Order: sequence, then structure tokens, then C-alpha cells
Amino acid sequence: MRVTIIQLFTILYLAASVGCSATKQAQVIQNEDNLLIEEMYKKDIEIRELDAKTDTVNLEAYDKVHREKIFQLLADNKVITPKDKIRAAWILQHTAAKICDGELTSLSPENFLLAYKLSSSALAELEKKNDTATIRKQNVPRIIALNYDRYLLYSFGYQKFGTQFVFDDTSGEMLLAPIDITLATDDERKKYNVEPLHVLLKKYKMKSMPNKN
Repeated sequence: MRVTIIQLFTILYLAASVGCSATKQAQVIQNEDNLLIEEMYKKDIEIRELDAKTDTVNLEAYDKVHREKIFQLLADNKVITPKDKIRAAWILQHTAAKICDGELTSLSPENFLLAYKLSSSALAELEKKNDTATIRKQNVPRIIALNYDRYLLYSFGYQKFGTQFVFDDTSGEMLLAPIDITLATDDERKKYNVEPLHVLLKKYKMKSMPNKN
């Protein structure tokens, strides 16, 4: 299921507008986490743990179904609470990738942008509630950085913060994906629980920036 630009902005609008309620009954419902999203989130973790041990799981067979359910829930305005949004973002970031003309691309890079918007919205709500325990436990700032880096990497070939790695065919190594060093300061990296640029470059080899032609 590939999301068009119009569909994406419709979903983004719905994601941004959830939480607005006219009645006390709706407010009560909004405080309850969506059990279906929680089930998919737990299944997502379970199948990845199994695949890490056995290398036998067709992850995309599960991921595709989960992503499509998340799209439907967003369209039905049923991704409400911060935990709903964090879990939905986690599911959406597991979007299949492919190699096209030697370059790593995603089947739907806009899924990562949507995941970024959802996780950013969740963080804003948690900060408003001063719920530092959930922010720390879920490492929400880091999730935001991951989602945005994946969106940039799979759309343009580089990242902002420095959370993503790519396999280099020439050396056979995993390298730090190219970082556009003009996009983020170390203060911003700290805010999103990412190491300073000089630390990243000291610890890892980085792939060269792609041509921006």
C-alpha cells in the first residue's frame, strides 16, 4: 500500500488533530491506549526477537499488515494517546527497503516522515504532562531522531543526526550513513539523545555524501 502525497497530508492532519474532544465521554476515551496498536507493537517486538535468534521470520509479511492497520486507524482517528503514537511510529518505521541502481531506497519513505510526526506529537504531549518517566523509558527523543534520519536517508541519501548505518559493498563494512553536517548542531543532537558529531566520527567510518544533483 503506497501512500500518495494527498493521503499523507490527510493522515498528518488527522495525527496532529487527535486529542481535540467536545465531550467528556470522548475525553475519557482519549485517555485509553488503543489495545490493537499495543498488540501489534508487542507482536512487532516478538517477531524481531525470534528472527534475531532463528533468521527464519518473513518480517515484511507481518510488517505490511501492521502498517496498513495503522493507516486505517489513523484515518478513523483512533491513534490518540502518546503511547498510541509512539507504538504506531515504531510500526511505521519498519518499512521495507530495496536496492535501486546501487542505492538504498525505501518502498514508502513518507512512512518515516509520518512516524516522525507521530513521535514528535507524542513527545510534545508527554512534556506538557511532565511525564518524564515515559519519555525516558521509551527514549522518545531518540525515536524522533531515528525516524527523521530514516526519512532523509531513504529519500535523499543522507541523514541529519547520525543514527543510521549502511552496508558498504566495497569494504564489506557497516558504515555510518552520510551526515549533512549543516543540518544539526551538537546541542540539538544532545536534545535527541544522539552523540556529538566528533564522537560519532571518531567511533565510526562514515560513507561519503551522495551527489545532490
